[in-house]
Amino acid sequence: MNRLKLNQLEILIAVADTGGFGAAAAELGCTQSRISHAITELEASLGTRLLLRSRSGCQPTDAGHQVLAKARQVQHLVNSMADTTKDDTRVAGRVRIACFRSVATHLLPRALAALASEYPGIRVDIDDSCEEREDVAHAVKEGRAEIGIAHLPVDSEFLAHSFVADSYVLLVPASLHLYAPISWEQFKGLPYIQLNCSGALDILERCRAAGFNAELSRTLTTDTSIAAMVRHGVGYSILPRLAVFPTPDGVKIADLPIAAKRQFALIALPDTARTKIVQIVMRFIRNKQFVKESEAFRAGLVDW
Repeated sequence: MNRLKLNQLEILIAVADTGGFGAAAAELGCTQSRISHAITELEASLGTRLLLRSRSGCQPTDAGHQVLAKARQVQHLVNSMADTTKDDTRVAGRVRIACFRSVATHLLPRALAALASEYPGIRVDIDDSCEEREDVAHAVKEGRAEIGIAHLPVDSEFLAHSFVADSYVLLVPASLHLYAPISWEQFKGLPYIQLNCSGALDILERCRAAGFNAELSRTLTTDTSIAAMVRHGVGYSILPRLAVFPTPDGVKIADLPIAAKRQFALIALPDTARTKIVQIVMRFIRNKQFVKESEAFRAGLVDW
């Protein structure tokens, strides 16, 4: 067996955490061909397939999971040795994140708990007050946050790393009888309540193009207020799925007659994205294993 190289293990971890060769190349700042070559060499050295490639990305094989566990141990040992021999290389500092409340609630806790365990010197502050998708980009652009978890699209001035997506859904009173397939006609006579933000307004326009013709009865700026209105039978609404998880009492969720997703990405300004501390925090947030351990993922609310 050929001697294994540390950079091969690093690349394997990056591919597993980001879900693909292209994303791993962006994460490590190298070419996709280098990623492919390193994985091929590693698989040849070990004599087994470590990754299953598909159009949707890469998933570790059973052998791949075993090698990954060992690779992470090696990586942690190497990092620990560096910290032991040179105290001034210990990563410490503050990173600010701007995001939506639903993202902070359902997607960040597991990743940040793991980050705090491995890098106790990194402090993460979260501004989860963003209501408009532009709020996240503005916070990063204006220096109020190093990392944003934004609703795409964003301006080209940002470096963006793809994250998860959730769907827009119908939020209706629990007493409303619905039957499959869902159609706009089933909501005739029930007032429509609009979430007053750019993302929800974009989805409204798409629904109108697909035959939705209800008139707005009122607009509100928070999903919790809308859920309260729906619970009391005041009307129904279209909201992001994460925003109404877990499903509030007195309401139920239904799929839209059209497919409509909200795609997230981690964004940062180029100079900021190249700093070690920001790269570390991003790596933990985008770690697929931590996302998969979230209740939102297990409930099927988010995907890649």
